[in-house]
Amino acid sequence: MDGILRTEDLTRAFGGHFAVNGVNIIIRPYTFTSIIGPNGAGKTTLFNLISGQLKPTRGKIFYKGEDITGLSVHERARLGLGRCFQITNVFPRLTVLENVRLAVQAKERVGFRPFTPAARFRDLTDKAMEVLNLVGLDGKAEALAATLTHGEKRKLEIAIVLAMEPEVLLLDEPTAGISLEEVPAMIDLLQKIKEKRDRTVLLVEHKMNMVLSLSDEIVVLFNGNVLASGSPEDIVKDERVQEAYLGGGMA
Repeated sequence: MDGILRTEDLTRAFGGHFAVNGVNIIIRPYTFTSIIGPNGAGKTTLFNLISGQLKPTRGKIFYKGEDITGLSVHERARLGLGRCFQITNVFPRLTVLENVRLAVQAKERVGFRPFTPAARFRDLTDKAMEVLNLVGLDGKAEALAATLTHGEKRKLEIAIVLAMEPEVLLLDEPTAGISLEEVPAMIDLLQKIKEKRDRTVLLVEHKMNMVLSLSDEIVVLFNGNVLASGSPEDIVKDERVQEAYLGGGMA
């Protein structure tokens, strides 16, 4: 199977350092795939290449069989690639609902209309509320985004991206910076997204218990290269992964 997303000899060098070096991966549609590896393995650089924040030194990226290597971030987003970053990116002075409704408006190409009464956007508001219900923020719809906890802001950012209805959802360490108490709620949200099976999810995450419980496939990066890939069971048993990634303590 060609996969919904594929990289071919994908490489990015910074001076003489190869952050990503000849990476070939195939992401199957409607699967949940995690990318793991120690700090400096190239995980975020790979995400930046796939989403368009960085241009490769060499190699190609294919989406649904189409070469998208030369496309911009916005062009990739319009094709169906949606990304959440390590740092939250919301409009703090707007309500939670307004943040998501703007994303729905962008998806529907309605545009920003500050002087149009909100009642005129009932269909858009209903769609936004559906997304907020999925991420568990429907009870906070009228709260200003600035008043949310960090974990809630992470959920809101995911809601904003989901409102754009991406076919591929790129999640870059969604638990980064959130409190331990908020981690289970984030895992529950990702489990809900996975169970819907209506989109492909690509996750970068350090928390191994979370990765093993959520993933259909895992790709292990080490020094910019793909060290191993396979099911969680295969990865746990892989001696190379145990030695390189967790010093033999993965089991």
